[in-house]
Amino acid sequence: MATAIGDETNFTRYQIIEISYPNGAVRAVTHDVGNYSDLSLSANGEMLATVMSQAHYDLFMTPVSALGSGQVQQLTSGARVYEFSWMPDGKIISDHVTLNVLNPGTRSESPLSSTLPIGSAWFPSSCGNGRYVVFVRVDHKNAKTINIWRIDADGENLKQLTDGKEDESTVCSLDGKWVYYTDQSNGFKLTRVPLEGGKPERLSELPIGSDLFDISPDSKLAAFTSFRSAGGQKQLALVPVDSPGDAKLIVLQRSGLRKSTVRFTPDGKAVVYPVRDQGVDNLWLQPLDGSPGRQITNFKSEQITDFHWSFDGSKLGLIRGHTDSDVVLLQESKP
Repeated sequence: MATAIGDETNFTRYQIIEISYPNGAVRAVTHDVGNYSDLSLSANGEMLATVMSQAHYDLFMTPVSALGSGQVQQLTSGARVYEFSWMPDGKIISDHVTLNVLNPGTRSESPLSSTLPIGSAWFPSSCGNGRYVVFVRVDHKNAKTINIWRIDADGENLKQLTDGKEDESTVCSLDGKWVYYTDQSNGFKLTRVPLEGGKPERLSELPIGSDLFDISPDSKLAAFTSFRSAGGQKQLALVPVDSPGDAKLIVLQRSGLRKSTVRFTPDGKAVVYPVRDQGVDNLWLQPLDGSPGRQITNFKSEQITDFHWSFDGSKLGLIRGHTDSDVVLLQESKP
């Protein structure tokens, strides 16, 4: 069987294990940095066919003035970057192996905190005008829980904000009051908790159709992809955070990806999400007033998993890359 295990760089690396019957003894079959899926065992039980995939995703940056040029500056390489957040001073917090502070000008990185174990924190979000960083953390004492935590921007004063079973995908409101996240153990529902700590509150019963959502620059509106009914067409959900009963669903102008990232533009007048054409992702801007949208990037390769504008709106950071997959055969070694 293939199962997710922890390692030094990724909490969800899928490896193959063997479980003996009837004693239930567990033996690791694979031990590398790849991900394995789609297992098929030969009739004699000595050969296993599987698909091994390796993801290559790095952080890139481009000035907004050059957004349509297709030219970007690569900021990271090596271990995969999953999520990131701009800081008000122009630096970046990324989950590149651990939570790191990245200087885009020099490409130098340093750990945000010495108290965070490698591979235990991701989904960083700058909060309180740069005073805090909130993030998702797995409790290594109880690996069944994933919660939202807060830490000072200088890496001190770690504080747990939620105590659910699987709380993920943090976004801070710019007014400095709330941390928004998805309660994945209860149907991927949008939830929020006060930044200074307090009782979480559910905002919408609409399921979030992706891990990623956004809060508008004026802190009044949430945006994410959702479904009107099970098996229905994916649509854009706009939820007023102070009156969630007034939520509305509107049609996406372009077919979003299976796990579409939705971000507001810096002026809050439109949302942006990736669209894929012949295996290549570009960003599509859809105005909230219903007027025609437009493609705003012109990339010729790679796929986009996340993107954020800098606080001053002058730069766009993107996580771009691809996944290599191959069928491999594993043969049991004879003693």
